[in-house]
Amino acid sequence: MKKENKTILIGASITLFILVLAIVIFYLVYNHTQKEEKNTILNQDYSSSKIDNNEDDNTTNTTSNNNENNISNPDNSTEKQVTLYLFRGEGCHFCENAIEFLKSIVNNYPYLEIKAFEVWNNKENKELMDLVSQKLDIEIKSSVPLIIIGEDYAKRGFADGMIDGIKKEIEVSYNNSKYQDIIKQVLNENPELYVIEEIIK
Repeated sequence: MKKENKTILIGASITLFILVLAIVIFYLVYNHTQKEEKNTILNQDYSSSKIDNNEDDNTTNTTSNNNENNISNPDNSTEKQVTLYLFRGEGCHFCENAIEFLKSIVNNYPYLEIKAFEVWNNKENKELMDLVSQKLDIEIKSSVPLIIIGEDYAKRGFADGMIDGIKKEIEVSYNNSKYQDIIKQVLNENPELYVIEEIIK
């Protein structure tokens, strides 16, 4: 009888140990994931976002081949235009937040155009993001959103703390006589790229 009790006690102790170990591992993994998400928002130099093309009437998809590049002023006017580019991932929560913010400000700047490129499911859009990252000398990686304005503003991630900086950069770019559309340059240098862009309205 004592031997049976000892066996049961050892079995219960092992089961309890495994359960505690599983809880500790779950806590560590969950905590690490939360810290990574927080760091993506707060501590990176760049940004991330999402659009659902089928549900959003304010988003237009266009296909752009560089030989007939759509990265130009759509009405062919000579007025200066600033284009904000958003590289996003389908299903990215931070990308969705960035898109909502961008939709809320696009009409405040008559000279502003906002274009998005989905990169998680589109190989050529991802290649464009990598080429632009290389040209701007920023780390090449898949994390999104990545917001680019001209050649002086490239931020990965999105948080409320970035809002004022984005607005300021839009205005600075408009008033800067040396403003250059870096994405347009990269597309012109790589005419073989067949990217799909989305206009955010």
